[in-house]
Amino acid sequence: MDLRGKRALVIGGAGGGIGSAVTMALATADAEVDVITIEQKHADDVIAEGAKRGKTISARVADVTDEKAFADALDEITAESTPVNHLVNVVGGAGIKDWSRAKDYQLETFDRILSRNLRYALVSCQRVASALINCTQSGSIVNISSIATRSVPLLAGYGAAKAGLESLSRTMAAEWGQYGIRVNVVAPGTVKTPRAGQNDLEEASKKIPLQRRAEPEDIADAVLFLISDRARYITGQTLVVDGGATLGASGDNLPVFVTNPEVRKQFD
Repeated sequence: MDLRGKRALVIGGAGGGIGSAVTMALATADAEVDVITIEQKHADDVIAEGAKRGKTISARVADVTDEKAFADALDEITAESTPVNHLVNVVGGAGIKDWSRAKDYQLETFDRILSRNLRYALVSCQRVASALINCTQSGSIVNISSIATRSVPLLAGYGAAKAGLESLSRTMAAEWGQYGIRVNVVAPGTVKTPRAGQNDLEEASKKIPLQRRAEPEDIADAVLFLISDRARYITGQTLVVDGGATLGASGDNLPVFVTNPEVRKQFD
């Protein structure tokens, strides 16, 4: 996929997980890549990794939940003469303290999750889309969601935020299509990232039809497809990249909703 002459911005494009994989995929496709990340070390690492591959990557440090710092970083990037053609919003997730039973969910936690997973994405999408519209150029946006939108216990706020992100993306796709701006979503399942842990979790993997957790590159490839002109007639869609985990069964395992013992014993 050739993105030569195009400029891409990856929010959360460092740190060794999905964001880093997306950044490298775009750089390998010869896009000019800018990154916003939360830690200077992550910025330094992704720049160095790009240099090893013969690619130049620009990185700025900002916390997406810090409204002024994030806005300043976006302003610096979008103020440059070359517009950002492609945007990928990767930042998200739930911290250790963000897991809770729904009946005990604190509003403070809910607000924090919305800020980290939904609010910032509206800001970045608005800035990039506005710049493209003003200079009458087309572009594409991919937002990273999660299969948690389909209800995952203990992640009420996270699932709600990602569901909101998917809805927001469809609305933006409907409104901005007339300007040649496509907006799509990639919804990963469980991925082997530094934050999620690198162990194989063999038993959990057995519940996935493809029998493994995703590598960050699996998600990056889906993003690259949707960003590129190979997906030129696709907008407002959510591509689930979960190895089949949301299908409800894997291999010879019965779906959890098959509870009638007379039925189950036929297959045990």
